[in-house]
Amino acid sequence: MNKNGLVIRLAIIVIFAASAVGFLATQVFYRITYLNELSLSKDKIEQLHTTVSSTTSIATYLEDEELVTEVVNGLVSNDIVKSVEIKTKSLSVSSKQHEKAVDSIEFQLYSPFEAERSVGSLTITPDLLHIEKRAQEISFDNSLAIFIQASIVTIIIIIVAYTVITQPILTIERRLHNIVPGTNERVETPNHHNKSEIGSLVVDINSLLDKTENQLEQERNLRDEVERLSKHFRTLFEKSTSSIILTEPKGNILLYNEAFASLLKRLNLPLKKSYGPYLKELFLEQHQLNNLVEIAFGNEEIASGEFKLVNKATDEAVWVQTIVTSSIAEDYKEHYQITLHDISKRKLQIDKLDKKASTDELTKLLNRRGAEQKINSLIQSETQFALVLLDLNKFKPINDIYGHEAGDDILIHVASQLTKGLRHRDILSRWGGDEFIIVLPNLPQAELTEITLKIKEHIEAPLYIPAQNISLSVSASMGGTFFPDDQLTLKAIIENADKAMYWSKEKQRINDDHFFSLYQDLLKNMDKN
Repeated sequence: MNKNGLVIRLAIIVIFAASAVGFLATQVFYRITYLNELSLSKDKIEQLHTTVSSTTSIATYLEDEELVTEVVNGLVSNDIVKSVEIKTKSLSVSSKQHEKAVDSIEFQLYSPFEAERSVGSLTITPDLLHIEKRAQEISFDNSLAIFIQASIVTIIIIIVAYTVITQPILTIERRLHNIVPGTNERVETPNHHNKSEIGSLVVDINSLLDKTENQLEQERNLRDEVERLSKHFRTLFEKSTSSIILTEPKGNILLYNEAFASLLKRLNLPLKKSYGPYLKELFLEQHQLNNLVEIAFGNEEIASGEFKLVNKATDEAVWVQTIVTSSIAEDYKEHYQITLHDISKRKLQIDKLDKKASTDELTKLLNRRGAEQKINSLIQSETQFALVLLDLNKFKPINDIYGHEAGDDILIHVASQLTKGLRHRDILSRWGGDEFIIVLPNLPQAELTEITLKIKEHIEAPLYIPAQNISLSVSASMGGTFFPDDQLTLKAIIENADKAMYWSKEKQRINDDHFFSLYQDLLKNMDKN
């Protein structure tokens, strides 16, 4: 039998309860019995006094010591009397070892002839040991009866509990133990328990088995679906044209696909266990990548941006759209999924389109749009620069006399000459028509005059036109201004330079009056011909 079974537990509980009740009952019965015996003893002593009161009164009245002694001996022979003492004015008779105690009872003795005259006293001391022993005997008998009754009740309770509760539960347990979850097997309700708590328990168990069967069936279907999807996702992962990498926060690579290995081979980079957090060692702009990811993760967003990769194989620019997501696994460990989409072709096309949109088709210099973007960038970064607005002189006569092809050649020649005289970081733009703009970042103001003179010298270098068999040259009027000393916006800077340029042109016009007179005569001769 199971030592932890309900019947054993119930038996132990009942035995302990019966023992506790029996012990308390024994103590209560003993106390009650003792008090009852003590009360009965007092009543018996009263009866003894009543019985011997006549004889004692005569004996004490006559002061007959012999008769008094007989009375004392007669009283002491009673079981409940411990000692007796009779006193008169001249006589005192007591039993052996008599001592007056707290529980001693004293009776007054009166004359047989004069009812109100006291002739002595009778003191009777109860035998408490006898009374207590008698109480214990009676209590023991009662306790034994209670014990026997409790034992019988315990056995009956155990039998009933086993028959009514334990045996049906054991039957249910054995049946449930043999049932395989997910099958249509169910537990049968024990006899006579269709409407009892055990019957309700069986109903609940069968209901739970029904739910378990349905859930297992759903789980089987889901497992099959997950396995099927897992194969699809594994195929997508392995055959994806985009590089997919799973890393730890410190950068250790946990998983990667074939596309990533092919990308490393293309870049002539070795396959390593780690390329740092977010694979940043593969990127040229590591600091920007790091900032992008930290800002995105700080806002609980997905990090996404376009970055250029390190390429040790060729000078080819390899651009990727980088997507970094953070995920928490079931073991509460954080992982980063990094996806690299190759956008090199699209980036090259965009760069070409952007360059075409911002480049002058004739001179291959920046056009007005491209120049404005670069100048605004300098303004936003608060980079000090000098801006020179340049307008060609004598260009319109060349265009009119020798044709637009000669004019185009002059513009190309001027662009080439301007390029020779500038630094790599300087910005050169064909602003429109025969106007050019030169931007000189971080140029001291004292050097601007010297640079403009060199520019003027380069521009005025003659150009041989084979179709016309002639060498032509132009000059230029220039106006300069400084950011941020003179103006703070692009529009104001251009206007300031334009004013300075026209002032220079007006000054140049006075010197060129003779040239324009000859130009007018030449046009008249051409009209006559």
